[in-house]
Amino acid sequence: MSSDRRLARAAAALGVLTALAGTAACGTGAAADAPPAMTSSARAGTPADATTGRIAEVEFARQCTVAATNFADEAEFTTDLDARLAAAGFTHEQWKQWHDALDDSPELVTQYAALGAAGCPAG
Repeated sequence: MSSDRRLARAAAALGVLTALAGTAACGTGAAADAPPAMTSSARAGTPADATTGRIAEVEFARQCTVAATNFADEAEFTTDLDARLAAAGFTHEQWKQWHDALDDSPELVTQYAALGAAGCPAG
């Protein structure tokens, strides 16, 4: 597959991530004192590292399966996300900081796009 086509697929995946994940953050009821891993660094230009890579892996795996899942309401969507994050050792707040940092961090976008370059695993 050409690099242009991979980049287009990655951009499309990121668009889906932004649209779906942005709605999942609403009304989560996450504790205000949850321990964030990316506190002061969740700003413009947040560097990609092993932690952001693991969060991106959780999100990518979720994006690969979310379309085939039927959630009765938004709360179930968020519960699914939180269960996946907890299984990987993360909080919703850490995911939210990572997600918000995607807006201004080319490194995070590139890291996430690299995960999606091969597409979702066959189901």
